[in-house]
Amino acid sequence: MELFLSFALFMAAMIACLAGGATMALALVVGLLAFGCVALRRGFGLGEIARMFAKGMWESRVVVIVMLLIGCLTSLWRQTGTIAFFTYYGVKLIPPGLFLLAAFALTAIMSYALGTCFGVAGTMGVILMTIARASGVNLALVGGAVMSGLYVGDRGSPAASSAVLVANETRTDVSENIKLMLRSSLLPLALCALLYLLPSRFARPEAVDSALLESFAGEFRLSAWCLLPTALLLAMAFAGIDIKWVMVANILVSLLLTLLLQGRDFADALRMTLLGYAPRSAELNAVLSGGGAVSMLEVEAILLFSSGLSGIFDGTRMLASVEGAFARLTGRVGRFPAMVAAALLSSMVFCNQTIGVIMCRQCMSGNYGDGPGARVALMLDIENSVITLCGLVPWCIACSVPLKMLGCGLAALPFASYLYLIPLSWQFTLLWKHRRAAA
Repeated sequence: MELFLSFALFMAAMIACLAGGATMALALVVGLLAFGCVALRRGFGLGEIARMFAKGMWESRVVVIVMLLIGCLTSLWRQTGTIAFFTYYGVKLIPPGLFLLAAFALTAIMSYALGTCFGVAGTMGVILMTIARASGVNLALVGGAVMSGLYVGDRGSPAASSAVLVANETRTDVSENIKLMLRSSLLPLALCALLYLLPSRFARPEAVDSALLESFAGEFRLSAWCLLPTALLLAMAFAGIDIKWVMVANILVSLLLTLLLQGRDFADALRMTLLGYAPRSAELNAVLSGGGAVSMLEVEAILLFSSGLSGIFDGTRMLASVEGAFARLTGRVGRFPAMVAAALLSSMVFCNQTIGVIMCRQCMSGNYGDGPGARVALMLDIENSVITLCGLVPWCIACSVPLKMLGCGLAALPFASYLYLIPLSWQFTLLWKHRRAAA
């Protein structure tokens, strides 16, 4: 009963933070106090609980470092003109008869290259929705195509914070994980391309207002050099280089391009790398400002508190009954369907992708074992469930924030094909492998 009451208090704090627009870190502080009291009632001392909490946070140190580096990159990619280059030339090259397919492809390529879901939603996504709105194209269709594209990178990019988090939680190598995720995404990508190709003929924009696009050309020197940071990122990641050094190298190259190509002052560039990018042009403030190390501080706080709570759960075996329930469910329906259930439940309860990943690992890892192959299987099941499914839960941050940026509402979710094709195609793949092995 005490555990149930603690979860109820935690959920109430989550709902209050969502309703009031407060940071989720406050709800996690409430959770720490509630679950800490449960641990005290079960005979653990304050010192023991503090050590468990500290151990959980310490185990997330690599993710904390990488997330801060990613925050710096999100500003530098703005400063170098990388995001502007993708947006400017991507939108200019859209064939009118392939608008939906192009909307999906452009946001998928951009999010995979940059690893930022919200950053692409606020730039390329906003421009695509502006074109759709001005041309009378169905906003739900375009919004769904954009949401699908956003999660191609959010799930599988070398620069995606979720990929680093899942690798850390499952003790796997993020570079190898990226290759495996790319392979498992081929079928969903092909199906999405087909689904967005067919109705494209009925979603033709009449004209593109070029004023905003020309603002990009006025703000930046848009040359092929703008693509160097993303090319370097992908090349180093697929070469298996440690993700921390991939990020450091990208920061240095991006900073150099900012100074030499865009003519920024070093002190100004460094300040914006830490505090966020501010465009010179007022027209671009709404779609290009932001990023920087400070943009990751709330995510860092959520990660640290979530990891600390996970340490308490591990040390006290507080969630043994929940883990047992998922073990029984696994025995009845299989590992991946049980993981999907855990993913949906954690996304609906905790409203946050980071907490969802940690809770899924916590509740389901006992069903996988601890060998290298088992850890990879756990990684793939998490990546193919909670990472995309949280984008389908309306009150989850991973869904509500992009939809708010795009201004298309919940009607877009049925058309966000990639988000549910990933788990469906992965379950199909697992069944096919099982039948092939049994034959």
